Amino acid sequence: MTTEPTTASDERGARMRRIALALAVTVTVAPLTACASAGSTDPGCGECVEELARVREEIEGLPDVSRVKTLDKHPASPTNGAEVAVELRTRSTGDEQVVEDVARVVWQSDLVPVGVVTVSVVDASGELRHGASPYDFRDDAPEHEAYERRWGPRPVA
Repeated sequence: MTTEPTTASDERGARMRRIALALAVTVTVAPLTACASAGSTDPGCGECVEELARVREEIEGLPDVSRVKTLDKHPASPTNGAEVAVELRTRSTGDEQVVEDVARVVWQSDLVPVGVVTVSVVDASGELRHGASPYDFRDDAPEHEAYERRWGPRPVA
């Protein structure tokens, strides 16, 4: 059984609670939908499920990689470029070469678009060796030509 508000004050209080609830839902849900909204500037491979699976398989096949903990592609948005984030564990000390090898694998992949690649490496003892080493793959990045010379052109535009 529900009771109806008996005074203007009760009605005002009920209305304020409904407004507060609607505002709380909007503030909570809006950021969650922003990533997949029409405002996304990511024209690439969409979810990239197949492409990510191939990249994961290739990274796991690298000599010093014992396990890929995470491999995520974050789409471009009006405020951020597309990013690929890799977190892995190595069999040894996690030297710089494994970071370079992972960046090369992503560069030579069909993942698109990719603006920035971050690689985090935990060595065999569990020590963080490289925390989010960034590679800027944007066409206008100063390093772009060096990556092309070292690894060839990206297979996708």
